[in-house]
Amino acid sequence: MGNILKGIRKEIKEEKNAVVDLSAYPILTEEIGYRPSPLSRPPGAGPSIGGGAQGGLGQVASQAIGDVLGWKANPADSKGFVGALTQSFSLAEVEGRTESKWNPKSYTVQTDLAGGITGAQASLYARAQVAQEKCLPLLDGLYNLDPRADPEYVKALREMAKSQITEIVKQFGAVPPSILRVNTYFEILLGVPRKSLISQEERLRQEERQNWEDHEDKEIRVSTMSDPDRIGGTLGNIRDIYGIWFQKNGRDNPLSNSVEDEQDITNFRVISDYMTSLLMTWLSNFEYFRLGTGKMPAFLGTQLILIGRQFNVVAETVNEVRFALDSVFIGPNERQQLLLEFHDAPAMYLEDMLTEIEGTVTDEGPRLIKDGGRIALYNNVRPVLYSLIEMVEGAKDPYNLPRLPDGYRTPRVRRSLDDLHDQLGYLKQLVEQVEMKVPLASQQ
Repeated sequence: MGNILKGIRKEIKEEKNAVVDLSAYPILTEEIGYRPSPLSRPPGAGPSIGGGAQGGLGQVASQAIGDVLGWKANPADSKGFVGALTQSFSLAEVEGRTESKWNPKSYTVQTDLAGGITGAQASLYARAQVAQEKCLPLLDGLYNLDPRADPEYVKALREMAKSQITEIVKQFGAVPPSILRVNTYFEILLGVPRKSLISQEERLRQEERQNWEDHEDKEIRVSTMSDPDRIGGTLGNIRDIYGIWFQKNGRDNPLSNSVEDEQDITNFRVISDYMTSLLMTWLSNFEYFRLGTGKMPAFLGTQLILIGRQFNVVAETVNEVRFALDSVFIGPNERQQLLLEFHDAPAMYLEDMLTEIEGTVTDEGPRLIKDGGRIALYNNVRPVLYSLIEMVEGAKDPYNLPRLPDGYRTPRVRRSLDDLHDQLGYLKQLVEQVEMKVPLASQQ
């Protein structure tokens, strides 16, 4: 009973503080445009040209270039620009001249650490694109052997299959790919049971719990998944409606009477092989795209994009802390002279702390990762993040808190610091998933 009353008193006190906060300090509002939003414009910028996106012409041009390249402009990152440019345009020699072709992105990736998807995911995405490029023309060329096939069903099934293949490939290029969405489309396209699309470790645990006939059941599932005459889903429906199966119940297809008919059937089998092969590739690798807060294995290229995004989130949160301080009349000049005395660390001015965090996530951190890779994540980035987290913890309850301005002790400032602490903590978790110690000479 005592604990309940204590909790109620705490909630009442927090609500009272919030009311005092609102009555003592104004609620400031401002137009906010997060980059690369067209609302964002430099201070003092005039109205937009022709009533379009606000901001200067340079900003509009940078936004357009970023959209074309799928790359966030960074003057100090010439390597990232070249990488984005190479991925976005293909060059070909045509009649003695060089022609360029833009490769529009089916995914949106903008990061300071890479010009697009890189590493293992780039290889998987290229693998998926090859499958798509081969399958779509073959799908368009399929014709029904069964004269009873409804033309509307024939057309509808073909378009459905093309859409499902396209969606699968599009997800392979997203960062991170949606495991649920990819699994769902493979289930629709190939009729593979959802339980066959979970991780091998989870599958084995389920098999033990359900006491399956392990060997026989696996044989059935594998053969069903890979045999074009037995797969289900949309491709299975195409096979049955079109009448383009090769054998059924040990008998040849009586509708196949010519070499052209046999090629039609084989084209369908090639489509099935491409997509079942892509499924097997996905099953072997999707574990490394799982999202979580623990120490889970991850592909470095994909993880660097997530880390780059979180760098931007932390930088935004630092500015949100500054805005909260502005709203309680602790302005830029006062922040430069507002001394925080930590319990177990040297004292530090508030603005110096915010500037150090911002500099780490906008300059030092990305530079260290580019130069040192996974080793730099462990030796440099993680220790710095630990110190920044401890710094924010100290700023939430400094030794000299009673002597600080009243506005600093308001709930809105404390909550903004809490948010900054949480965002730094999540960044540390992302780093820990792909960091690596320097290998000892004896282990190399």
